[in-house]
Amino acid sequence: MRAFVIDSFGRVPQLKDLPVPEPGPGEVQIEVRAAAVNPIDWKVAAGALARPGADFPFPFTLGFDVAGQVTAAGEGAAFAVGQEVFGMRRPAAVAGHPHGSYAEYMTASPDAVALAVRPDGLDAPSAAALPMTGGTALALTRWLDPAEGETLLVVGATGGVGSYVLQLAAARGAHVIAVASGEDHAYARSLGAAETIDYRTGDVADTVRAAHPGGIDAVLDLVDSRDVVMGKIAPLVRDGGRLATTVFAADPEALTDRGVRAVNFNYQATEQDMAELGELAISGRLKVAETTTFKLAAMDEAYAASTSGHVRGKLVITTD
Repeated sequence: MRAFVIDSFGRVPQLKDLPVPEPGPGEVQIEVRAAAVNPIDWKVAAGALARPGADFPFPFTLGFDVAGQVTAAGEGAAFAVGQEVFGMRRPAAVAGHPHGSYAEYMTASPDAVALAVRPDGLDAPSAAALPMTGGTALALTRWLDPAEGETLLVVGATGGVGSYVLQLAAARGAHVIAVASGEDHAYARSLGAAETIDYRTGDVADTVRAAHPGGIDAVLDLVDSRDVVMGKIAPLVRDGGRLATTVFAADPEALTDRGVRAVNFNYQATEQDMAELGELAISGRLKVAETTTFKLAAMDEAYAASTSGHVRGKLVITTD
């Protein structure tokens, strides 16, 4: 089978021919239909999840999000041959699970991969675009808990996570302020943003402060450094507000004097979240993020696009 792999950390991933992995007890083999590209993939390739003394398995197939069909099942597996499933590898478990979704086949064990049945009417590319970013958005929205009428600033609003947070927060009645490049403002508003700010044409903090002199209730920053988050973005949050970041740019202790709750968010995938995402998507309550698709043979192009850091919505690989 074809798989997009690394043979050691720091090397450029390549498409190679590998044996089809076989499922062990409790595992399933999945024929991959689609797989989404995430920034964590190139971070893994650089060694971000390596631990001292850990026996990281090589060759290592990249890819976390998957949608496909179960083609074989080990004894005690939770899914049957023929079922269509989707879900994601758990980052904390990758060191013992070398079979990722950038391949024609992968295996999935319950401890390493959170899976759910793909609902009828949700195609494979759409399902693959949901798990990591959609699951992160679900969990972040629960933590931020934006109430009706509250203001939520989302920095990096039109990427994978942001595309879903905009919708989930707007559905709660929050007034969402989206920070994105100007060409993405219409997209942000279509997902529920009430205001948009172009980070390329002015200072984000100054713009927010002018429009909301009393401060805002909550912030989700998906892109900025600690200096920017703590120096410019956090001061926008009124006393008693909330701040979350997925890039570990917050200093929670420094904000406690103002009663601002802050978190450096690290999503832990669950089967329940996967099932909820499927239900939200199939019911129309959550629109799948705008997707750009590539064939597996063009995996290097999709990977390069991801590393650019300027992706709108989701990049998705298909194997057909």
